[in-house]
Amino acid sequence: MPGSPWIELTCVRTGRPYYKNEQTGLCSFSKPEGGYRTGVKSSIPTRSPAGTYPARASYEETSSNYSSAQTQPSAPSYAPSNSYPSNSYTSAPARPAETVPLSRAVAPPPSSLAARTPTGPHVAILYYSMYGHIRKMALSVKKGLEAGGCRVSLLQVPETLPAEVLAKMQAPPKADDPIAEVSKLPEYDGIMFGIPGRFGILPAQMKTFWDSTGQLWMAGKLVGKPAGVFVSTGTQGGGQETIGFTFVSQLAHHGMNFVSLGYRDPRVFDYSEAHGASPYGAGCLAGPDGSRQPSELELGVAETQGKSFAEIVKKLAK
Repeated sequence: MPGSPWIELTCVRTGRPYYKNEQTGLCSFSKPEGGYRTGVKSSIPTRSPAGTYPARASYEETSSNYSSAQTQPSAPSYAPSNSYPSNSYTSAPARPAETVPLSRAVAPPPSSLAARTPTGPHVAILYYSMYGHIRKMALSVKKGLEAGGCRVSLLQVPETLPAEVLAKMQAPPKADDPIAEVSKLPEYDGIMFGIPGRFGILPAQMKTFWDSTGQLWMAGKLVGKPAGVFVSTGTQGGGQETIGFTFVSQLAHHGMNFVSLGYRDPRVFDYSEAHGASPYGAGCLAGPDGSRQPSELELGVAETQGKSFAEIVKKLAK
């Protein structure tokens, strides 16, 4: 129809006719209701995001009303999605999202591995043991702490006696537990002290180590941390109570909270055999010559102390 803004063109690739509005630049495969003019299209329509086919920036066309070729840019426009059949053109398929093959997927840790990496408050068992009695007690305390949900590190204080003196005292080789470092003590949520008796008080090795914590005391690094004591003596009167009693003053200067054993374990009341332990903490009797090893009763009380200490340290660590 003369005067109509629509012109009929032919796609050179498919040979299919389509209709272009000369005024707006819109293209459609549907015949315009107001009529159209005829012409020839020598380019290919391009699909727009809105679903129409705006003419390319440069094209050549002829019609009954045009006698020569001309170049006319047309701006992209947006027409209703139903202005051409939805299946007329197929856009390039979208690249699928990358999937991780099962061989590359990270598997969860096995339950056995999880069991070997316990969580919970971290407690240090800081001890000195010349003949092994305190370390044996420390293993029972460690068992109780771990049963109570704590992580445990066994640390021994440095030896102050020379090797030749230890040999004359017939002291066995030391365990492989790490040597304690003063600077790392604040990293623990609580400390259990394993102390053998020397004339009713702590030995020089433990006292020397604890005397080196002055910088921690000045900075208040151990304030509020729970602490407990378990002991070993040669006889019943060798310091089962006095070691704990006198060590409280060391803890008090640091502002630490002393956690006593009390009588949580009824075996502390037992009189069927000679044994260590007091309200201050678990204990064992080594005998005057050090030949006696901790009994099952004494080891059981030490385990109970570990469990009860774990209850307190978990509350304070929150």
